[in-house]
Amino acid sequence: MVGKHKHIGCFYTVGVMIVCAVQVASGLEYVAEGSRKLYSSVQKRQTPYDILRETKRQPRTGTIQDDKELGPLVARAQLEYVRTVKNSPIAYMAMQQQRTTVVRPKELRKAPADAPAAPVYFVLQAGDRYVHGVAYRSTVGAQKVKLYLDTDGDGLLSDEIEYVGTRLDQIKTAMTYEFGPVLTQHGQSAPREEAIRVQCTNGQWLMFYPAFYREGRVVLNGRPHRIAVVDYNLDGRYNRVFVPSAKEIHKLECDAFAIDLDGDSKFHAGKPGGSEIMPFSRMVKVNENYYSVHVTDDGGVIEFRQAKPSFGELDVGVEEVDLTLWSDAAHQRLRGSGSKWRVPAGKYRIVSLDLTEKDSAGNLWAFKTDKAGQSEPGLFEVRPDEATSLRIGPPFRIKTFMDRNGPNVLIGFDLEGQAGELYAPGVKVNGKTVSEPEFKIINSTGSVVGSGRFKYG
Repeated sequence: MVGKHKHIGCFYTVGVMIVCAVQVASGLEYVAEGSRKLYSSVQKRQTPYDILRETKRQPRTGTIQDDKELGPLVARAQLEYVRTVKNSPIAYMAMQQQRTTVVRPKELRKAPADAPAAPVYFVLQAGDRYVHGVAYRSTVGAQKVKLYLDTDGDGLLSDEIEYVGTRLDQIKTAMTYEFGPVLTQHGQSAPREEAIRVQCTNGQWLMFYPAFYREGRVVLNGRPHRIAVVDYNLDGRYNRVFVPSAKEIHKLECDAFAIDLDGDSKFHAGKPGGSEIMPFSRMVKVNENYYSVHVTDDGGVIEFRQAKPSFGELDVGVEEVDLTLWSDAAHQRLRGSGSKWRVPAGKYRIVSLDLTEKDSAGNLWAFKTDKAGQSEPGLFEVRPDEATSLRIGPPFRIKTFMDRNGPNVLIGFDLEGQAGELYAPGVKVNGKTVSEPEFKIINSTGSVVGSGRFKYG
């Protein structure tokens, strides 16, 4: 549909239809598409624990170095262990969160002797391993809150280390206990590479994050930089390369690299693209220079070499763009009015995207991504000495969704661009946010049973 018209998008559920009326730009196109489905009752009963057990692991891909990209060694540094502090941005993307279950998994033979009748169970994803665990308030003595991990995978907890939780008093609205450093490998003497911290809230939610990371300093092109590597996937190694996939940003199966680019000796973790903390890739771009990065398995030594990457051309085909891409080669932030960019050959994923388009009447429409790259079309590859066309932006599809939480139902919609990128509904025209669209709820007989107007969050 083109022109100053409204586009009708429909969402069907059991006996109910939701009709969304969305004002569109003159000269910009929108295409209707079916909505995201409600979770089934079976899916609702599945916890993240169940889903993790059923998930098939993807093979490990990506390499640390490409011999063709290697140049002379320009810097080498020793990296020391640093304890991760609470709310540290360095470990933010490494956090795993999941809900517990009271159903004992078949992988654990029995609960500890002092556990109550219904302790809570969980599974930790540590690299390619799944480590089963239990948490509970002891029925003996002072009733301490305890946690065990079956690190050797024998189904028994009697031969494992007992961890006692510490209450976090600063969290007033919930009972949260912290455990750790917790070891994820059996029989370790020093909690380092395989050490994590665990937080348990109200016995229902668990949060895992690295207990330590590696840090040092290096000089590149005459400028000193604070650097760090983080075991994001909790497998005890520090050099697993990012492989672009359709998974959520906070579920990265790689490690991380941080570099202080602005010289303030801090690691900033702002919006993707402006961040100094990023997934570990084969190369890093510092100003306009590329460096190949190698880290030892234990994270103790890091080396930088002058990189000689093969380049390809990326054509995004829009008027004005601020585009952030994560890659197994080197992450990129492309800003400006040029539609064609020279980037290293590699696999890429859209992380964030702001674009400005002009309609037939000369109005400037500004769109910001909300969930970029969370679908397969958000992935693409740039090949050496070849041109790659990445079609983003309009024509858009309107994707509605509904989430049910008890008696309450949340209704919303996204704008999907050509590459599968999802834009937030709060579009701006000539600097002003457009009016919130209206919706109607229609039952199976065609009668309107409810209506309203969306609100931008």
